[in-house]
Amino acid sequence: MNSMSVLLEKYKYLIALLSVFNFLLTPIHIAVSGFNPAYVIVINYTLVILSSSLIASMKRAKLITYILGFLTLFAIWLEFSNHNSESILICRLVFSFLLFSCFCIILIRQLLKITEINLQFILGPILGFLYLGVIGGVLFEFIHFLDSNSFQLIKGFSGYSFYYFSFISITSVGYGDITPITAPAQSLTLVMNIIGQFYLVIVIGVFVGKYINVKSS
Repeated sequence: MNSMSVLLEKYKYLIALLSVFNFLLTPIHIAVSGFNPAYVIVINYTLVILSSSLIASMKRAKLITYILGFLTLFAIWLEFSNHNSESILICRLVFSFLLFSCFCIILIRQLLKITEINLQFILGPILGFLYLGVIGGVLFEFIHFLDSNSFQLIKGFSGYSFYYFSFISITSVGYGDITPITAPAQSLTLVMNIIGQFYLVIVIGVFVGKYINVKSS
């Protein structure tokens, strides 16, 4: 049991990173497996919650992630059985935003404690970038909820489309298949673009700075 704890501690960032990547591939899992989308989404979301909670070193932080994770999963289940309930949709978006924001805060605190270049320091910023993309997706979906004309969407879009748009926004790819139309949607897109670029610059700067400090010490 002790060796398992040591193994999880050593590779916690890798486990969390793989779980978030797996979560982003949810539409492929649904298409390939043919399972009920609700089952696939809940399973993948659960893996993200359990793996990301490994990053938290304090019991209080772990407890908060478990509580927010349970509330998010519960809202997802309710949403599948009550498609037209706006209150449930709002709860799911709020809980999701709080959950991934909590993951970001925990991750930042852990990265600040790292004093050497190792696997955790390399994978941590990548994981933070994925969390940022998911948070953006939640915000874009909320903007669409407030005004269904906020975006020019592709035919057959789903809630996943907003997470896709979030990642192409923070990476400044801009395929043009989804376009923000209203001022709030355009403002949020602009903010995500700026945050995405500054995130990369700051991470590279910190990484190079710590690398130089390690080499010079």
